[in-house]
Amino acid sequence: MSFKGYVIRPFDPWRSRLCTCPPKYSFDPYTGCEHGCLYCYASSYIKDFYNCRPKKDLLKNVRRDLKRIPIDSLISMSNSSDPYTPMEARLGLTRACLKEFVNHRIRLLIITKGVIVLRDIDLLKRLRCAVTMTITTLDKALSKRLEPHAPTPNMRLNALSTLSANDIPVGMRLDPIIPFLNDDRIEELLKEAKNAGVRHIVASTFKPRYDSWRRMADEFPEEMDKLGRLFRVGERIGRSWYLPREFRFKLMKNVAEICKRLGLTFACCREGFPQLHTAKTCDGSHLIDEVRSRENPL
Repeated sequence: MSFKGYVIRPFDPWRSRLCTCPPKYSFDPYTGCEHGCLYCYASSYIKDFYNCRPKKDLLKNVRRDLKRIPIDSLISMSNSSDPYTPMEARLGLTRACLKEFVNHRIRLLIITKGVIVLRDIDLLKRLRCAVTMTITTLDKALSKRLEPHAPTPNMRLNALSTLSANDIPVGMRLDPIIPFLNDDRIEELLKEAKNAGVRHIVASTFKPRYDSWRRMADEFPEEMDKLGRLFRVGERIGRSWYLPREFRFKLMKNVAEICKRLGLTFACCREGFPQLHTAKTCDGSHLIDEVRSRENPL
């Protein structure tokens, strides 16, 4: 079956041999993102990435695609462009899409840094869904340099707490872990996530491509100089550079052990260590199935 022209299409992480995601569909209401994260890899394959724009004929195409995908399909929103980028507050396209989703039997996993998601709690309560929020550090100043236009870490933690208080299951993406920058307060961050109601953690190491490495090196020259020495003895997988396997395993094992102590489930993203996973899914979509009181009756 051809999915050419679809806006809701099968998730394909470049056919990565390291991807352990369950079968799902990927959906981005916007092309590009306004958060301006220096480490983002999506700018390597989405033209003019930081110039965020709504997709053409979005709602028309969403209605068409929803009729074509099977009942109970898992839709992951978004894997490349944040669905709650700042312009969403003005345009409301993600909210309009949620209104369409309410009328269909789907499962929805929202991946975001945007606290605008709180505006849509009324719709999320009517959907079979979970929200995973990316938080890379508790350090507000460091976050501002890494993710210049994204909400502060505390704002994101507060959003997770509010979602959880409204019976919407939440997870957190610790992604990416960047040695010499944000790898020193991981346990503190995970404790804060636990207190906010987070149930599942997805962790991943920094996997730069040329453009993201250039941005990071411009902003953090000393740290990237040290990190570059590690990447030089690492490996190239697809279009990304990876830290040495033993180094990555040590980082992921540390996060997994902290999660175990805190009673959180854990998985890593495209690292090659499925033996560390303690959840039914790596992406957190299993959280949707744990919801019993909000089953969509359609």
